Amino acid sequence: MNYLDIDKALVEITRAKCAECKARLDAIPKDRAGERKALLIENGMYTLCGNAGLLFNAGWERQRTYQIRNNFFNMILPKFPKHQEVYNTLNDDEKLSFMAAWQADLFMRDQLLAGYLNELAQAEAAGDAKNTFELRIKVGAVREMLSLWATWRKENNIYPIEIKEE
Repeated sequence: MNYLDIDKALVEITRAKCAECKARLDAIPKDRAGERKALLIENGMYTLCGNAGLLFNAGWERQRTYQIRNNFFNMILPKFPKHQEVYNTLNDDEKLSFMAAWQADLFMRDQLLAGYLNELAQAEAAGDAKNTFELRIKVGAVREMLSLWATWRKENNIYPIEIKEE
């Protein structure tokens, strides 16, 4: 499987999760505002995983996307020593596949999940029910997307490195 195949699979997983969440949202009556708000937040997070992870880049050729993704990847990779160690052993084609498999995941963990977990801890400590509610949804959605990507990597034996959250 080459890097574009990996990229396509992760895009499809992400789009499917967005569609599944939107279908759940569409099935909730408009008068159930609290449930709809929760699903709107959740769906927004799945979409953010695709957009911020640079998986959804409409109108661009996927190969061109890798010029941008490579810049983000090279900044974040040193923060994940197990991944850096594997990456350093690969040839150029394998490095592209590794980046396709891991760039969005590592970016979401570093740039999004870590911050949300910190904010959630602060909100819980302060007894801030509104922010705790929203942040739990955000954290849950990001973790769900990361889990879906990890499951796919593992099932397809695509650099299935496990990450334990601290």
